[in-house]
Formats: sequence, C-alpha cells, structure tokens
Amino acid sequence: MSPRSDENLRAEYLLIQTQYEAFDQRALSVKGLATPLLGAGVAVGLKEGSCAILGATVLVALSLWLLEAIWKSFQYCLSDRIILLEAWFRGQGSAEIPAFQIFTSWSEAWSARYNRPASWFPILRQPFVYLPYAPIAFVGLIGSIWAGGH
Repeated sequence: MSPRSDENLRAEYLLIQTQYEAFDQRALSVKGLATPLLGAGVAVGLKEGSCAILGATVLVALSLWLLEAIWKSFQYCLSDRIILLEAWFRGQGSAEIPAFQIFTSWSEAWSARYNRPASWFPILRQPFVYLPYAPIAFVGLIGSIWAGGH
C-alpha cells in the first residue's frame, strides 16, 4: 500500500467535503423559506403603508444576511483541511498527515481568520450570500421612507 492511499484520510476527506456542501444546502433551505416570507412582509408593509412592518422586515432580512455570512465563515474554516488533503492526494506536501483532524483544523482557521466581524464583510459582499436579503432590505427601507412620508 502506498503512503498516499491512507483510507482514514480518504474517509476524512469525504466527510469534510460532504459537510462543506451541506452548508450550502442549509443556506439554500433558509433562503427558500425566508424569501417568500420577507417578500410578503415588504408587500404587506407597502400595501398598509406601515413603517413598523417594513422596518421589521428589513431587520429580519439584515439579520439573515449576517447570519448567512457567519455561516459561510464556518464553512470556509473547512477549506484549509480540504486543500491540504487534496494536495496530499496529488503527492504534494508532507508524506505523513495525521488523519481525523477536522475540529483542530477548523478551530485554527476560525481563530486565525474568521472569528472577527471584520472578516465577515468580504463574505457579506458575495452575491450568493447577499441575495435575496440585500434587495429585500433595500426595497423595505425605501418603502419605509416612502410610507413615513405619506
């Protein structure tokens, strides 16, 4: 058996890759539930001319947008280990890598890069993160300003 065929590392890689993809599935599930509800909040707020409903809708949209950015940072903490394992399987890097270091690797990435709110700003600007929350928040904010003027 060659040193690059460690079954434990293969199992770890498959587990991490599955977890990485599961983050996206969960985010899409939240978006699928939140989008019609937020849209309904904006629609009702505009129909009723209610700054309170529009403001609450904007607050929820902004909260979900931030939550998704934080969630993405959790996902991105898995990237370093995935990259390390993929390099190892290509025959690059150290011949010996300890298996099953998911939590340790995740914690190191979190501590080094993602545990500060400033690290979430680049993530907030990614289209697949800000959609649909930013447009809904923008429409709700404009609608709130309009409703407040009438």
